[in-house]
Amino acid sequence: MKRTLYILVFFALFLLFSVLMRPVFLLWHWPMSAEAGFSGCLGAIKHGFVMDMAAAGYLTALPALLMLVSTFFKGRIFAVVLKIYAFIAALISAMIFIPDLELYSFWGFRIDATVFNYIDHPAEAAASVSGWTVAALLAAIALWTYIQYFTIDRLIIRKVSALPVSGKKIIEPCFILILIACVAIVCRGGITVSTMNVGRVYFSDKMYLNHAAVNPLFNMLASIGHSTQDFGKMYRFMPDEEATAAFESLKNAPAAADSAVLKTARPNLVFVIMESCGASVLEAHGGAKGVMPCLSRLSEEGLFFRNMTANSFRTDRGLAAILAGFPAQPNMSIIKFPNKTRNLQSLPSILHDKGYHTSYLHGGDVDFANIKSFLVSQKITDITRDTDFPVRDLLNKWGAPDHITFPRLLEQIKEEKREPYLKIFLTLSSHEPFEVPYHKFGEPYLNSVAYTDSCLGRFVSELRLLPEWDNLLLVVLPDHAALFPSTMAYNSPERHRAYMLWLGGALKQTGNIDKICMQSDFAATLLAQLGIDTSPLPFSRDILNGGFKEFGFYDFPDGFGAITRTDTVVYDCNSQTLVSRSGAQTDSLLATGKAFLQKLFDCIAGL
Repeated sequence: MKRTLYILVFFALFLLFSVLMRPVFLLWHWPMSAEAGFSGCLGAIKHGFVMDMAAAGYLTALPALLMLVSTFFKGRIFAVVLKIYAFIAALISAMIFIPDLELYSFWGFRIDATVFNYIDHPAEAAASVSGWTVAALLAAIALWTYIQYFTIDRLIIRKVSALPVSGKKIIEPCFILILIACVAIVCRGGITVSTMNVGRVYFSDKMYLNHAAVNPLFNMLASIGHSTQDFGKMYRFMPDEEATAAFESLKNAPAAADSAVLKTARPNLVFVIMESCGASVLEAHGGAKGVMPCLSRLSEEGLFFRNMTANSFRTDRGLAAILAGFPAQPNMSIIKFPNKTRNLQSLPSILHDKGYHTSYLHGGDVDFANIKSFLVSQKITDITRDTDFPVRDLLNKWGAPDHITFPRLLEQIKEEKREPYLKIFLTLSSHEPFEVPYHKFGEPYLNSVAYTDSCLGRFVSELRLLPEWDNLLLVVLPDHAALFPSTMAYNSPERHRAYMLWLGGALKQTGNIDKICMQSDFAATLLAQLGIDTSPLPFSRDILNGGFKEFGFYDFPDGFGAITRTDTVVYDCNSQTLVSRSGAQTDSLLATGKAFLQKLFDCIAGL
């Protein structure tokens, strides 16, 4: 019966390793844990235990099957296979648990299949943290792998090869079969209709505590399985007819007249997409004071869209929303699916077909997160990237910093002979690890934003002096907001507050636009001003249309937020619960948000 005991020890060790990592996670993020309180942290450990058991069950499945087979065949081969398996299991779990500690600080959610969107460019992904942090994490992975493997090897594997064959006795194999069935039940989360899922361990109105209860190994496995599902079967909240009706209700009233804000039908266009510069750091938007004085001043000189919502939290998803009018999706990025994006239409592709010369400038690697594939598929003909700068200019871990790239953009405008043109520029320096030559604030992120803002201010001042200014529309907006202040909930509406500013000699109207809107509405708004059909962009709406239906939408891993003038809802799809709500019509808004997400995945399935 020793085999049965060893299976139980396998399970107990894997369970112990998972349970031990939860206090480590809570201590790693001590400021948030302290704010949550001792009872809250204890609740995370308690409620997360059932998911730890499920993760331990999955890891125990193969050893249990090997033990069953070994009852009929004797040999050292079982010990060798178990050694290899134990090492691989220890390494994989360490490679999930340890990076998750640091990634949560940046992402605000536990590690999942999202990481595979960036793993094909490890150097760029590692640039988000310092070299010392990377070294420490690698050392911790090695140490935790060794501890797990050494413990399993010492307590179990070294003794397996000496086990006798059960022969004709069937008692031990029967016990092992019963134990395997019990392991399967544990993996499933019980014998009820509901199976184990991430939302199962949610227990608090503080999302941080819910995240602390999640086992990252199970979360990774669950998200991988979810990401391989048929898109047409994901996020099905209601009958198709009901979802279509709710989605159609968001479209602009057809009889309303547009507000013409441009002097010309074909101005030259320059988009400056500001990395991580959300509304929380823009004083003109009620954000931190003195961080972005240049943009705050410029917002008083142009057409300023004050109530824009960033559709997501990552650059690749933000680019799809801004350029293609295609809202971001939970747990996936449309840009990672070239077979899908090639069927999208966008501002660059539509304008290219209307005679615009299109280009893109970024100081970093445009291959990262499959962005280059998206740009090329959208008919952007000229791409300037990190390899187009001298090595001496690659001063940031991500590439060339903003004080190098803004002047390059200015030079390209001066030298451009093909009109009309569209130039898209994505800044870089306000990305982690925020390495900038600016030290006014104690917070590195604020220093990076202030530095980028100063580069923007200098760029606009010099651009105004050029003759190109007269027929130019300059659009400034963030790709997404940042998790600032750090105590802000990652899924809160405040986390996704953004803005958009139109400037330039081609603009004939200035002032504030206070309508509730979102990044994905920008594309249709600009096309309408240019007198171009907006129907190829079904999720984008003309903000300046008199019949515009105010609505903002953003998403986060397995959830979304929806915003109107009077109501706000934040919904978690894992637990199928409202994280927060405000206003008198939240039930109706929740239904609209669900319909919007459902129709979005209908569209993805059909691409």
